[in-house]
Order: sequence, then C-alpha cells, then structure tokens
Amino acid sequence: MKLIDKYLLRTVVVPLIYCLMAFAMISILLDLFDNLGDFIEAGTPIPLVALYYANLLPSILYRIVPVAVMLAVIYALYQLSKNNELTAMRACGISLNRMMLPLIILGLFISVTVLAVNETVGPSSAYWCHQFLREQRSDPNRAHFAQIAFKKEKGNRYWYINRFDTRDFSMTGIEIIQMRDRGSNELSKIRAEGGAWLDKSWIFTNVTVQAYDEDGAPHGAPEFSATREMTELNERPQDFLNEIKDPEYLSAFELIRYVKVHRNLEPRAVAATYTDLHNRLAFPWACFVVVLLGIPVGTHTGRKGVLPAVAFSLLMLGSYYGLMMFGLAMGKSMTVAPWVGGWLPIIVYLTVGFGLVARLR
Repeated sequence: MKLIDKYLLRTVVVPLIYCLMAFAMISILLDLFDNLGDFIEAGTPIPLVALYYANLLPSILYRIVPVAVMLAVIYALYQLSKNNELTAMRACGISLNRMMLPLIILGLFISVTVLAVNETVGPSSAYWCHQFLREQRSDPNRAHFAQIAFKKEKGNRYWYINRFDTRDFSMTGIEIIQMRDRGSNELSKIRAEGGAWLDKSWIFTNVTVQAYDEDGAPHGAPEFSATREMTELNERPQDFLNEIKDPEYLSAFELIRYVKVHRNLEPRAVAATYTDLHNRLAFPWACFVVVLLGIPVGTHTGRKGVLPAVAFSLLMLGSYYGLMMFGLAMGKSMTVAPWVGGWLPIIVYLTVGFGLVARLR
C-alpha cells in the first residue's frame, strides 16, 4: 500500500470512528428513554442493562453505519479540498479516480463486514434484546408460545407442541409423528407430557411411544417411560424458535429454510418473505453506495462549505430509504419480482454513484 493510500484512509477512518461512536451513543440514549421505565419497574441490575446494550449494538449496526460512512467521507474530502491537498496530489500526476480507489475499497470492506454481522450475530442479538425486554415487563406468559407446529422435512417428522418456553426451551404437551419414507402412513407416534433441552439432547417425561404397521394400524402395545432421552431426535431449539420469530430476527439462510419447510404458504406470503430476504442481503451494500455518492459531493465542498454537502447527503439518504420502502411494498404485493423489490435502491443508486464518479475531473 502506497503512502498516499494510507494517508487518505487515515483521513477517512478517524472521522468514521467518531461518527460511529456518536450514532451508537445516540441510539443507546433513545432506546434508554423508551425502556428506562421498564428497567426501573423490574429492578433490572445495571450489569444486565449493560449486557442488553452490548447485544443491541450488533443489531443496529446496519442502520447507523451507512450514515456514518457518508458523513465521514464527505468531511474527509472537504478537509482535503479546503486545504488544497487534492489539488496538490493531482499536480503530482495522480488522477482523482486513483486517489479515490482506497475509499472505494474501504466501502466494499465495510459492506462485507456489515453483511457478515447481519448474517451471524445480528439476528440472534436482536432477538435476545427483544426477549430481554419482554421479560422486564413482568408478564411470564410473554416468553411462552402455544400451539407450535413444525415439520422436519429431511426426517419426514411432524412436531406439535402445546406450549414452548423461549427462555429455557422447555415444552409441554408434545406429540411427534414419524412418517414412513414412502407413502403417507405413520411409522410411530410419540406423546410426552413435557420436555427439556439438556446437554444437547431432548429429555422427555411421561413418554408414550406407539408403533404402526404399513397399513397404519397400531403394531403392538405402546411403550411407556417416565423419563427418556430422545437420541433419535436431531431437532434443536433453534428450529422451533425460527417458527415463532418475526422475519426481522431471522438471517437470510433461516428465511430460505423457513420457506422450504412451509411449502403450503400462500404466494403472497412467499413473495413477502423473499422480498425481506433480498432486502436483508442488499442493505449492507448501502455502505458501498454512499461512498460512491459521497466522493463527488465531498470533492466539490472546499469552496462551498461542508453544510450544503451534508444537507444534500442527508437528502440522498432519505430518498434512499424512501425508495427502499417503495421497493419492499412493490415486492410484497407481487407487483415486481422479490429480488427487484429488495435490490431496487441499490441498483438505482449504484448506477447513479458510478455515473457521478466516472464524471470526476
């Protein structure tokens, strides 16, 4: 890496860190204003509140990073332009496009990082925070979900759970129907009064197992066990959590799996899920897009001042979010293909950004 590349990156990274810290603190303060009453009423210890906000940060990263990146790029280029450093670099024979290359690479790196966080710790952190807030509101039923039906597609197995506790993954009123590999007849049926997830396996209590022959008639007497480790079951608590989570708490992989498991979903529901999927994959690339938009704006702020550029950038971000909501609505209503609805703002502003950068002189 050349010295000039290191200098340009340092010029952007420093304000970027400050912007990220500022927006993170603002987000935490706004959330604290909303939930402080619940924390006080529930007597939540301060270490738990701190843990809550530590988990909140990965889940809000995708919202604050694009704004922080755009402001950092514009401010850095404003300083370079105001001090005539860009002019000096160009006088040395370095083209403006070559000078902006490290910023473009930085935008790509940030987008990939946000995408990775969004697909790993982001959804689980957001769901943990959601559950934590529900627990602080002193209603134990908020952690319970009733009448859960789940199909294990690969194992050809159906689960029916009367009550599922998301805190400790305990269950009551369990019925599991194991179907034969071919045909629609039952192979066996398991009924249990309760179940718990211990040491990476299910432990059922008051278990009754009934086998069936190929004609679907009971085969022999049912087997009863007071306690039984269900080693033949490879389902995990996460499988049932994905049944009750809102799509915003699912990763792209989990959304795809949800659609594959629920093959009887209505076409509109499938379109809505896939639109959310494409939007989840597309949104992190807004960090790269704002770099492309910020470069032409930032390089022309030296004489005009930074405030008009910031105002223009915020206007561009507002229009981006508006176009994103429009694309989501169009995709979920099946007016356009789900991928078009999810990627619409990225496609539009990526085209605009590359066009503006190409015209730089």
